[in-house]
Amino acid sequence: MDTRDPHFATQRRVYEDLGVDALEHALEGYNVCIFAYGQTGAGKSYTMMGRPSEPEQAGIIPQLCRNLFLRLDGESAKEESASPTNRSIVEVSYMEIYCERVRDLLNPKNKANLRVREHPLLGPYVEDLSKCAVTNFDDINDLIDAGNKSRTVAATNMNETSSRSHAVFNIVLTQKKHDSATELTGERVSKISLVDLAGSERADSTGAQGKRLKEGANINKSLTTLGKVISGLADVVRIFELASFCLII
Repeated sequence: MDTRDPHFATQRRVYEDLGVDALEHALEGYNVCIFAYGQTGAGKSYTMMGRPSEPEQAGIIPQLCRNLFLRLDGESAKEESASPTNRSIVEVSYMEIYCERVRDLLNPKNKANLRVREHPLLGPYVEDLSKCAVTNFDDINDLIDAGNKSRTVAATNMNETSSRSHAVFNIVLTQKKHDSATELTGERVSKISLVDLAGSERADSTGAQGKRLKEGANINKSLTTLGKVISGLADVVRIFELASFCLII
């Protein structure tokens, strides 16, 4: 954070280290996810969102969105002469998980607790969550700004604008390609999940009481669950690698 420190990293450097490869994989058709995890006040929201109105202070989310449309516009210009039916569709959703309840940040008037469902083919999804189609960076930037204004924040002893919820910004990219040889049109769908987690905290450090204390308890509970999920996935990967090694032997 300190510009005088030899390890200082700009927002651009952070995006180049983390966001560039994620965007590249998404354009190749893979689902990708970036999330910021850490103690409250560590700079997670600044890293993920930053200040979108200031180019030098923009975080991973606005930078990735801007570069996504730069890439799509460039590819569209190259492919237009080859096949006018080649096109890309970008849809976004923005939600927060506050005290174990899911809220739609793009439709804050809907106060209902949205339900998480499981699709047999597409996997987990949030029922009735708004999904907005966008055609350029200005459209998506307006939605980011609107969603940020609806997020739940509060002051604690450790952070004046502490995020009291986990925010999930999703981008669904559908690329339609026409094969002139077969005269068939196929679709490549990928999902980019960009997550700003609420910070882990100790009640005695934050001075949390009443509602703030309840929020902190829910935050820590969900982060502990996330840790168990990641640990479980890591165990599965290790078992798979061990099995593969045994087969090679």
